[in-house]
Amino acid sequence: MSNRVLLKIFCILFSVIIISQVTIVDTANALTRYFNCTTRVANSESTFSLDDAEACYDRVFKGALDNDRYGNPMEKP
Repeated sequence: MSNRVLLKIFCILFSVIIISQVTIVDTANALTRYFNCTTRVANSESTFSLDDAEACYDRVFKGALDNDRYGNPMEKP
C-alpha cells in the first residue's frame, strides 16, 4: 500500500475514535453538570427547592421540558 492510502485509513480511524469518545464523555459529564448547577443555585440563593432541581434538570438534560413529571412524552396540541 502506498503512504497516501495508509494516511487516509489512519485519518478515518482517528476521526471515528475521536467522535465516539466525544459522545461517550458528553453523556458521562451530564450528571456532573447537573450537580454543578444545583450547587450553584443553592449557594447563590442560600435556599434550594424542588423547582430549582427541576430547572437544573431541564437545563442539563435536553428534551426534559417535553416530558411530564414521570418522564413520559407529552402530547403536543
